[in-house]
Parts: sequence; C-alpha cells; structure tokens
Amino acid sequence: MNLCNCKEDVRKKAHSVIDKFAERGLRSLGVARQEVPEKNKDSPSAPWQFVGLLPLFDPPRHDSAETITRALNLGVNVKMITGDQLAIAKETGRRLGMGTNMYPSSSLLGQSKDAAVAALPVDELIEKADGFAGVFPEHKYEIVKRLQERKHICGMTGDGVNDAPALKRADIGIVVADATDAARGASDIVLTEPGLSVIISAVLTSRAIFQRMKNYTIYVVSITIRIVFGFMFIALIWKFDFAPFMVLIIAILNDGTIMTISKDRVKPSPLPDSWKLKEIFATGVSLCCLFENIE
Repeated sequence: MNLCNCKEDVRKKAHSVIDKFAERGLRSLGVARQEVPEKNKDSPSAPWQFVGLLPLFDPPRHDSAETITRALNLGVNVKMITGDQLAIAKETGRRLGMGTNMYPSSSLLGQSKDAAVAALPVDELIEKADGFAGVFPEHKYEIVKRLQERKHICGMTGDGVNDAPALKRADIGIVVADATDAARGASDIVLTEPGLSVIISAVLTSRAIFQRMKNYTIYVVSITIRIVFGFMFIALIWKFDFAPFMVLIIAILNDGTIMTISKDRVKPSPLPDSWKLKEIFATGVSLCCLFENIE
C-alpha cells in the first residue's frame, strides 16, 4: 500500500477485503504492477500501481483435526501459537475443533484493547486461552516459560527457525519431518513421517509404560513386606534355619515374577497421571494383607 501511494479510500477497501478473507481463514497477498519503458534495470520507471489482492489458503496438516480431538479427549490441553492475524487463528481453531478463545500477541504484554482481558494476569490469560495470534519467537518462548512456571509439563511442535527458542525451552520439543535444521537441532524428537498423529501414539505408549512402572512399584511394596515380615516371624518365632540356597531360590523366583510385568497388558489412563506414593503404598499393603489371608 505504501509502495503504491494508495488513496485512503483504496486502503480502507483493501483492509475490508483482507478482514473478510481472514474471517474465512485465508491470507492475503497484495499485487502491484510497474511499467518500465526500456528493458534496462537502470531506466526510469513508472510508479507502482495497486492491482488487487490474492487470497491464499494454508491448510492444516491432514491429520491435525483428528490429532487435536484425540489429545483433548486424553486430557492434553492444546494451544495454537501462530503468526497469522487473529481472525485467521480463530477460523483455524474453529475448523480444528480446538476453540476460538484466541488473543493477539499484544495481550501478552498487557496492551489489549479489551479492558477485561488487560485486567487478567498474563499467567491466567495463557492458561485459559486456546491460542495466540500475531506472535513472534519471543512470544512463543514466553508462553512456554509461563506454562512451565505453573507446573505444567509443556510440549511444543514446530518446523521453522522461529520455533527454535520455544522448542529448546519446552520439556518436549517435537518437530515434523520437513522441519528446518535449526528447529531439528533445538528439538528432542524428530518425526520421520508426515503428520502429527504419531504424537498420540507416543502419549498412549508413555502412559502404558507409566502404568507398568506403577504396577511394579505396588508389587515390590507388597512382596517386600511379605518377605521381610514372613521371614522375620519364621526365623524368630519358629527358629527356622534358612539354608543359603533357599534364599537364592526365593530371589530367583521373585525376579522371574517381576520380569513378567514388562509384558503386562495394561490400559493407558484416560487422563494424565502422576506418582501418588501414599496410594501406591496403601495398595501394596492391602494386597499383602489379602494374600496373607488367602494363604
């Protein structure tokens, strides 16, 4: 617009069209022309003339909508951080089913025109938002940092140089197959195939591993109590003398049962889980008492 020295009415009309395109999730590319009388780059040329606007559509990845839906069902909060303008971000969020509660990057600096938004603490705003639009690399980094300060385990996906700082800061940085070298170097995981659905597989596999670790801990608590108290009573009350090979056999049998836990059929938890040591210890003690009563 500035290059073509467009009049105010032309600027207003162009911005109106840009806003309409954005509401449909389309970017806008301005087109201008210039006449050069002679075929020489040094010859004087005519002023630039504004021709019009071209709508551009940058579609999400083919499996993004399904991946986001499954992530939300698994209790994983997904936020969009994009450099596009706010209207495009809202339309994209609507199409992907992740919500339209989007804010401009200015709200991260407390400069929002909406008084209600400006009054919210930045941490709380980031927590509640579905995403932010018009962001720069420093905004992405700050969003990840603020979420981590609120005790969230934060993962970040990206593919460009501008994503590298946030990828490095995140607990888990994930880049897609066609990512730049800078993004790859800053990430923890590099996807080798197109799409993001493999992230859901990683979440489910991780939760299954966590369940096995939890089962192992419960078993160890239960069996340790049984062995310690059982052998103590046998040795002290009945004065039973244990031969070394008997202790060895018990140790081997115990290790054999532990090995089977690696193949245990576990169901990944539907929501994020954490170590609840009191619950694990209580479960182990309860199982120990139950087995003793059965025996």
